[in-house]
Amino acid sequence: MPIRNGWVQGYNAQAVATESQIIIACDVTQDTGDTAQLTPMIAAANRELDAAGVTEPIGVVLGDAGYCTEAVLAGLPDDGPDYYLAARNMRHGKPRVGSRGSLPAGATLMDKMDRKVSRKAGRVHYDKRKWIIEPVFGQIKTGRGIRSFTRRGFDAAAAEWKLIAATHNLRKLHRHLLATAAAPITAI
Repeated sequence: MPIRNGWVQGYNAQAVATESQIIIACDVTQDTGDTAQLTPMIAAANRELDAAGVTEPIGVVLGDAGYCTEAVLAGLPDDGPDYYLAARNMRHGKPRVGSRGSLPAGATLMDKMDRKVSRKAGRVHYDKRKWIIEPVFGQIKTGRGIRSFTRRGFDAAAAEWKLIAATHNLRKLHRHLLATAAAPITAI
């Protein structure tokens, strides 16, 4: 994977999760950025949902600033899900369009997405990212201590990531079943 001063044997792990933090699609790439991964990951999620017999399409997609570029926004289908992508990474000091007033003449797709995410309804949707996908990676990295792949090679790392995602889902489902199970009946 290319980095600033050369190359590193590393991989970029991707995941798509539901509101219950169940991973429905995952993949590993050798791309340093996420911009090329939005469309393939949504397509993978749709394939997995179709294979599971889920007929309801994905309604809303939430993504961080790494997935949002003019080219990505221009390539989004009109009949697909409603996208809320962070158009600006505030740590880099880029000015925001804001949530009020009319958009400036010549507003870019990034400006329009920034406006969409900045408005109250957009913030309600986008804020869900904090408790949908971010905890998934936090639980895997910090809770389980999985901060790197143990196997060498792209195919081995991809298989390992799928195993990590599957065990994450099993843990979630197990805890959900324990939490919703009826209290044991005791008799004296």
